Amino acid sequence: MSNSESPKRGGPLQDLTVIDCTMALAGPFGASLLADLGARVIKVEPPMGDGYRNIPPFLPDHASPYDEREAGTDFGAPFAAVNRNKRSVRLDLKKETDKQIFLQLCDQADALVENMRAGVMDSLGLGYEVIAARNPKLVYACVRGFGDPRTGESPYAEWPCLDAAAQSFGGFVYANDGLVTPAVADIFPGTLMALGVVSAIHHAQASGQGQFLDVSMYDAMLALQKSAVAQYGFTGKPNPAGLQRAMTLYPFDLFPTKDGRVAIAATQPHHWDLLCAAMDRADMMEDERCVSNKARLQNVDWVEEQICAWTTALTRAEVMEKLNGTIPAGPVQNMADIYRDPHVVAREMLETCHPGGENPEITLAANPIKFSETPTHLYQAPPTLGAHNAEVLVEFGIEVPKQ
Repeated sequence: MSNSESPKRGGPLQDLTVIDCTMALAGPFGASLLADLGARVIKVEPPMGDGYRNIPPFLPDHASPYDEREAGTDFGAPFAAVNRNKRSVRLDLKKETDKQIFLQLCDQADALVENMRAGVMDSLGLGYEVIAARNPKLVYACVRGFGDPRTGESPYAEWPCLDAAAQSFGGFVYANDGLVTPAVADIFPGTLMALGVVSAIHHAQASGQGQFLDVSMYDAMLALQKSAVAQYGFTGKPNPAGLQRAMTLYPFDLFPTKDGRVAIAATQPHHWDLLCAAMDRADMMEDERCVSNKARLQNVDWVEEQICAWTTALTRAEVMEKLNGTIPAGPVQNMADIYRDPHVVAREMLETCHPGGENPEITLAANPIKFSETPTHLYQAPPTLGAHNAEVLVEFGIEVPKQ
């Protein structure tokens, strides 16, 4: 996307307008999904901006929002990742003039999204009931650590919450014997919020009635562990703590190679036979110690030893070449590997844009949902704070009262 181009929004949600009051990661990730799908997303930021702007790494031509000097960018990579395809409007919602501008934006929107603590928007006089009274079709969606009292009281409703706390509450830390990265307790709730917004707008378009919805980070972590929830419901016994090498299926694990590791998941009978053939171990197709999944679980140490003896003599690429796409397997790749992967190139999963100033183009992840009729693309570089105030107010027909 060069400076001379004026790309337009693409995607199936081009008819939707979303006012984005989210900050940090969970809410902005969900709003970025809507933006990637074509929605017109207006990011409303406080005077000093989304604090996520100040997290490194930065581009060479960078200035903090706290710095008055001119710069090409005032954000780092984490902000850019979840705020592309959005425009930024800076408003002080504690000021009456800016509050009225905000309400006029909401009057013309299909949805408002935010991820503040419960009660913050209400304290500003901008809660769901106030906005819905003006725009009954509006969908008001939020991500909260422990939900909003409108949908269910929680004893923790007033507590702050970040990824680490939600992962711990929701069982992820116990299940994995540590925090999971990237911040799954932000990304998954944000994704669910985006799905909730689209679902509620679908209802509003048919009924004329908007609604409030929220996603609790704690709830999202619980829902993501549906199998563990069901297992405890069936047996009354929790899974052991930490990552379990072999509980129900084997091999379903990581195995060392000369230059890293590979994942191998040969759990079906034909997968196991194909793995044995690739290993040149036809004897293991009939060996009582590994002839079935049940047998492999009972003799997991011995089975692992046989597979490791094969993989450690090879590189990741050699293992993948011998398996030749016959069974579920994959090399453990870092980001440099991923950037070079022909799949990523073929699927156009990396897109570039120019952030402004003297900076080079930046590369960001593309939308993974591929449409045949309404393709999406990266059309708007991550915005500097308040870069689109004048443009958006004209677009929405909003006049700013003279001071």
